[in-house]
Amino acid sequence: MIRTATVEDLPRIIELGKMLHSESAEYRDIPYDPDKVAETMIDAIENRGVVFVYERDGAIRGGVAGVITEYWFSREKIAGDYSVFVEPAYRNGMIAVRLVLAFKAWASLSGARQVKMGVTTGIAGAERLYQSLGMRHCGNLFVEDLNNGN
Repeated sequence: MIRTATVEDLPRIIELGKMLHSESAEYRDIPYDPDKVAETMIDAIENRGVVFVYERDGAIRGGVAGVITEYWFSREKIAGDYSVFVEPAYRNGMIAVRLVLAFKAWASLSGARQVKMGVTTGIAGAERLYQSLGMRHCGNLFVEDLNNGN
């Protein structure tokens, strides 16, 4: 079942975020801060975004989090994701599809002109998932590590 998350769900969301972070080729060397995750998720839940969770067998097995903002050049709204996260044992099914569809429906009802969802973790299948749901590839990200993280 997919439902809107509440602040009571934060411990599990933080745990799932840590799982995703640890398997991300791009981010695993950047410290994971549970307090920062909680702040970001509370902002999404209570202010300018949404967090949907997928519950099965009495536990949260995945979720999607994102916000609505304006383009930097226009007052039009755009929805963007922070993350789509599914417990590894529950991947290869319809959970991610259902979560992304819920996020897209929420974005549309919220008046967003576009939904932009990124793939930066290096986890296989995300690009195919988005394309299978009618999204198109748009641009690339370029990264350079600086020595500020020591």
